[in-house]
Amino acid sequence: MRLSALLLLFVVVCSACQKKAEPPQARPVPVGAVKAQVKDAPVVVNGIGHVVAMRTVTVTPQVTGLLKSVDFKEGAIVREGDLLAVIDPKPFEAKVAEALGALKRDWAKADQAGRDYLRYKDLVQKEVVSRDDYEQKRTDFESGWQQVRSDQGALETARINLAYCRITSPVSGAAGYQNVKPGNIVSANTTAIATINQVQPVLVRFSVNEADLPLVRSWFGKETVPVTARVPKEENDIKERGVLTAIDNAVDVQTGMIMIQAQFENKELALWPGQFVNMQAVLTVEKGRTVIPSDAVMTRQDGSFVFVVSDKSTAELRKVTTGRMVGRREVVILEGVAPGETIISDGVIRVAPGGAVTVQGAGAQQ
Repeated sequence: MRLSALLLLFVVVCSACQKKAEPPQARPVPVGAVKAQVKDAPVVVNGIGHVVAMRTVTVTPQVTGLLKSVDFKEGAIVREGDLLAVIDPKPFEAKVAEALGALKRDWAKADQAGRDYLRYKDLVQKEVVSRDDYEQKRTDFESGWQQVRSDQGALETARINLAYCRITSPVSGAAGYQNVKPGNIVSANTTAIATINQVQPVLVRFSVNEADLPLVRSWFGKETVPVTARVPKEENDIKERGVLTAIDNAVDVQTGMIMIQAQFENKELALWPGQFVNMQAVLTVEKGRTVIPSDAVMTRQDGSFVFVVSDKSTAELRKVTTGRMVGRREVVILEGVAPGETIISDGVIRVAPGGAVTVQGAGAQQ
C-alpha cells in the first residue's frame, strides 16, 4: 500500500515537471493590413521649379520730357492699352503746329511752282522763253513737291511724338513699382518707368534628373503631357494644371539635372513670377497595375520583401519586385503579390516570418 502511494506521488511530480517544461504559446501580433489592389498607375516625373513670366516688358518713354502723371497702381493688374503715364504734351503740340504750318507754306509754294512750270513749258515750245529758264522752273517745281513730302513726314513724326506722350501698357500683366515719380524729366528709350510681367498665361521651369530625360523625351511631342504645380506649404492644394511645352537643349553637367518648361493659364493668379513650386508631369498612365502601400515594403541587401497574411493568420515573408511609385504612398508590385492578397502595412517591425498575426481595423474587414 505504501509502495503504491509512493509510485502515485512520483507520477504526479513527473507530470508537473513536464507541464512546466512546455514553452508558452506566443500571442498573435496585432497588425494593420490592406489588400493588394488593381489600379491605374501614372508614370510621373517630379521636380522643383520656379515661376517665370510669359513676357517681361520694361516700360520706357519714347520721347524726352516732363513726366506729368503716373496713372497705375503699383502691383496692380493692367491690361494691354491701359494708360500708365503722361508726359507733358505742350512742347509736342507746338511741334505739330509748327510742322503743319511749314507743310501749308511749302504746299502753296509748290503749287505756284507747278503753275509756273506749266506756263513755261508752253512758252518754251513757242520759243518765247529760253530753255534755261524753262529748266529752272521745272527744277523749282520738282524740289517744291519734294519739300512738301518732307514736310508731310515731319508732321507725321510730330504727331507720333505727341501720341508718345501718353504711355500705355504694351502687354497685360502685373505692374511693378513706380521707378519715377511725376515732376521728373524722363529720357527717351532710357528711363525705366515700370516693369510689367505677363502672368496669364505663365511659365514654370523645373529641373528633373537626367535619368528621366529619355522617358520625358519619349512622350513629349506625341501627346499633351499634363503638369501640376503645388505650393510647398500647401501640398494638398493643387491650384493650377498646365501642359509641358519645352525641354532644355542641354543637361547641367554639374548637377546632372535638365530643365523642362510648362505653361499654365493661371486663371486664379495662384502662380506668381519667382515663386518656387513642386512640379509633377504625368507622362502616361499604365493600366491595371497591382498596387500596395509603400510602407509595407521592406528593402534589404538581397531585395525587397513584404509580409503576406496567410489563410492560417500567419505572416508569410515574400520577395517582391517593385515598380514606380503611385502618388506619394503607394508602389507598383511587378512580381510576388497577386491582387486581393492581404499585405501587412502597419506593425511590420513587430512581425516575425511565420508568426501569428491578428489584423485590426479596416483591414480585418477586407
